[in-house]
Amino acid sequence: MPPIFINTDNSDKTNKIFIANMVGAASAEAEDKMKAMVIKAFEKVPDFTTNNIADPKGYTLMLKVTKFAVERETSCTITGEILRYPKAASKSKQSDGTGTETVMFGGVWTGGATASGKGKSAVIDCVEAIVESMIPKSIPVMKADMAKR
Repeated sequence: MPPIFINTDNSDKTNKIFIANMVGAASAEAEDKMKAMVIKAFEKVPDFTTNNIADPKGYTLMLKVTKFAVERETSCTITGEILRYPKAASKSKQSDGTGTETVMFGGVWTGGATASGKGKSAVIDCVEAIVESMIPKSIPVMKADMAKR
């Protein structure tokens, strides 16, 4: 069986998969860090790949900063969705009509962290900690779903 593909292409500005608009000036760096952390997490998992493969079948992990605050420390929350890849015409109840099909997750897939300090480095530290803790929770969900596809 070919490896399960994880889509990390965030180049489509109208349909981004890593979204950090809430963090302001550090948004591009935060989105790049999300992508890097997803790639890093799956390098160590044998059944998955983020490399381009022929006829890829797998998932897109959509990650979005949903809360962001800077006081004495920087805190943020990221909410994620697991979407089937590639998009396909689907009549499934989980489909939104665009071909995007969400894989059900037990509850909300979210993570939060606080980083000391302010500025870009604190934002990046916050994003890194959250994504690093979120990704392992997605792996069994995707493996179970792939077995049904």
